Amino acid sequence: MNIYESIFILKSSVSDEDIQKIAGKMEGIVKQGAELLATENWGKKKLAYEVAKEKRGVYILLRFQGKGDINAELERNYRIDDNVIKFLTVKLNKKEIEQLKKKEAAASAEKTAIEKEEGSTV
Repeated sequence: MNIYESIFILKSSVSDEDIQKIAGKMEGIVKQGAELLATENWGKKKLAYEVAKEKRGVYILLRFQGKGDINAELERNYRIDDNVIKFLTVKLNKKEIEQLKKKEAAASAEKTAIEKEEGSTV
């Protein structure tokens, strides 16, 4: 099975509650045919260029492992939702997967070190 990253951008005018609903809906679609590995909300960011009269957007990343057929359903739902202004899904290659694992291991080690440090000062 392959690992995919799918990023979609929501209109900046979408409320936090609606962002959670839309992200949850997209997670549900992924879970129907793949294993959801991570969901990251990158928050509001300036777009490189204006899209659908929007200069800013809310970036949401989904990382999942599964067969490629779930991508068509996910992207169909992106197209249906009027709040999604842009999306992109890519398959990670071996080098990118290794970099991702190293990054996650470093983040985990850093978190453990912080927890130990906080535990020793209390």
